[in-house]
Amino acid sequence: MGYKPQVHKDAVQLHGYQGDKRKQRAHIVIPRSQVGSAANDVGFEKKGNEYILHISEYDKRLKRLDKNKLKQIYAKNKIEKTLLKKAGKYKLKSKTVDEKGRIRIKIGVR
Repeated sequence: MGYKPQVHKDAVQLHGYQGDKRKQRAHIVIPRSQVGSAANDVGFEKKGNEYILHISEYDKRLKRLDKNKLKQIYAKNKIEKTLLKKAGKYKLKSKTVDEKGRIRIKIGVR
């Protein structure tokens, strides 16, 4: 999606649009300067085996981060990583993006 997130071992506080510290903490941070003007940081906080998205109500209303696109890209990367691990058994047949921006992946058995 073009972001250059900051990855932290320990969760850090997110910043608001005025540089103030917000109560949310995150391990992966997309700085507000990359999100848009007058935006807040967007963060992903690791809780166990999952990540919780922290995005302000203001940035949600302005649709500054397309959660569906983010989920698609995550799923595509997860599938490709799994295919690499199982390279002897499965292969990627095709990968396309349709007119609505949906990612289509076809997998075949070797």
